[in-house]
Order: sequence, then C-alpha cells, then structure tokens
Amino acid sequence: MQEPGLPENEEGRLETLHSLNILDTPPDDRFDRYTRISTRIFDMPVAVISLVDRYRQWFKSTEGFEGKETPRSVSFCGHAILGDDILEVRNTRRDPRFRDNPLVVQRPHIQFYAGAPLTAPNGHKLGTLCLIDRVPRHLSDAEKVMLRNLADMVVGEIVNYTDTKTGLDNRNALLIAGAKCFDMDPAERRFSLLLFDLTNVVAAQSDAEREIPPEETFTKLVRNHFPNAQSIAYLGREDFCILLQEDETFDEEKAISQLCEDARNLIYPDAKHHSFSALVGRIQYQPEKYTCIDDMLQDADLLFFERDKLASPETCEEDRASRTVDRWRNTPAESS
Repeated sequence: MQEPGLPENEEGRLETLHSLNILDTPPDDRFDRYTRISTRIFDMPVAVISLVDRYRQWFKSTEGFEGKETPRSVSFCGHAILGDDILEVRNTRRDPRFRDNPLVVQRPHIQFYAGAPLTAPNGHKLGTLCLIDRVPRHLSDAEKVMLRNLADMVVGEIVNYTDTKTGLDNRNALLIAGAKCFDMDPAERRFSLLLFDLTNVVAAQSDAEREIPPEETFTKLVRNHFPNAQSIAYLGREDFCILLQEDETFDEEKAISQLCEDARNLIYPDAKHHSFSALVGRIQYQPEKYTCIDDMLQDADLLFFERDKLASPETCEEDRASRTVDRWRNTPAESS
C-alpha cells in the first residue's frame, strides 16, 4: 500500500480548512443532498464528502456508507488532493497503490474510486466529493465534468455560508438556521437571538496592545461557552449573533457571564480594564410579533445600530447635527 504524500502547501491548506470550522460539525441537509444526488446520477452505491485533516479524513456527508472518519494514511482522498483533476481508480485490485489497502481488502471493499478535489477560492484542496463502488467501474468524460461541477457546488456551500474572517457562520447561514426554527411546530418554537458587539472593546485598545484581534479571541471562546447553539454568526464590524434553542439544562445567564469574564481576562491580561461591555441584548421569539427569522434580525440590526450610536462620538455628532437640521427645517420663518 502507498500512503498519500503531503501537498507542498500543506500548512496553508490546513489553515484554510480549519478556518472554515466545518470539521466535526453535525449533519446538514445542505451537504447530504449532494451525496444523495451523486449516488443517483452516477448509479453508485456510495458517495462521500470527505475533508482531509492532518491525520484523518473526516466525512461531512455520506450516502450508502457508515462511519465518520478514517486515518489519512489509508485514505484515497489523501491522494486525490495532490492533484487538480479527478483521481479515478478503475480497479483497486490492479493498482499497486491500493490493492492491499485496508479499505480494499476489508470493509467497505472498495474496488472503484473517483474523487473530485474540493478546491477553496484560494486554491487549497479541502478534500473531495468522491464516488465508491464495490465492482470495477469507469466514468465517461461527461460524468467527470458533472462530478467536478458538483464538487464546485459543495465548495460553494462551504464558503458561501462561512465568514472567512472568523470561521463562524455568516448572515446567510444564520438565516437558514433560523428558518429551520420557524419550520418547527409553533408550540416548540422556543428560541432567541443573543447579540454581542465588541466595538467598545476594540476602541479601548491601542494598536500596540492588540497582539491578537479581540474578535479572534471572542470567536474562540464563544464556541466553548455555547456548544449547542443552532448558529453562531459573525455579522461584520464587531457584531456577533447566537441563535439558541431553549434548553432547561443550560444556564444561559451563567454562560454569558463566564464568556464575558474569560474574554476580558484574555483581551486585557494586564487588568487595565475591569469591565467588559459586549452584550447588546436578547431577542426572544414572540409568535404575535415575528413571522420569520428576517423579522427578528431586523430588530437585531436596530439594537446594533442603537449601540453604535452610543459607542461612537462621531456618530453621535452626526446624529445631533441631523436633528438640528430637522428642527431648522420645521421652524416657521419669522414674518418681516
């Protein structure tokens, strides 16, 4: 058996993969539909979206195959990410690289493999969309084009719903997660949005103090303190939004308090600042007020806007100037 080598840009590739924060995330129908479609389009028993980590290949989605990961050392996808084109192994038992591979001689007894690299916008290979069969096969040129197109669509799902600055969900992903909450039976719609804004935190630091951007520190902490959140999204500027399903076993207030305390200690290790004002507010689902997640996010935007006005003297000056102009326009002219 031949173990896969490492790409020349391996460290950068891993950095890109990890920045997307997709590894070890729960199943998602946005990805499952691609493996379901692939088995039907290509008449294959198995289709997998595989992401190649440092020592393992982890499966974001599988159809016709059980398991979450295998060692990278025995992975076919580890070989596939070394090139730009599809890696097709028509008969593994005749290929010296794979004929004694454990995945060939043992379950799942792979005899055919075709993997299209999942290429991120920066050119790094994240993994593959791959097809597997237990008998020798081959793909036509038209099928290879189709497999490459599907792989590009999978990449789109990964990067179009992820904020590349933080690796958190972006607004698109938050909207999708929120829509799922509204799809629940009305009696089960017990969820809320927690809003955090780091504008004051960033403004309180000088460039010399800012070894690590505060939002980067906050990003790492927020996942640990809200592990069961439906979505943790970065909305731009320094705004964060957490979509939480009500859970009687989870102490939300304690998590908020501990998050802010831990963030303060890490962002201000010299205890220069004794407070950490980041929580903007909480928007609770109300059936009589909100008919969709967009309605709740509009209220969230208003809360962020109000906080921005308070945090920014410049904004306040502009606001005062605007009110002065309005008063001037509405003041009747004196008669001569």
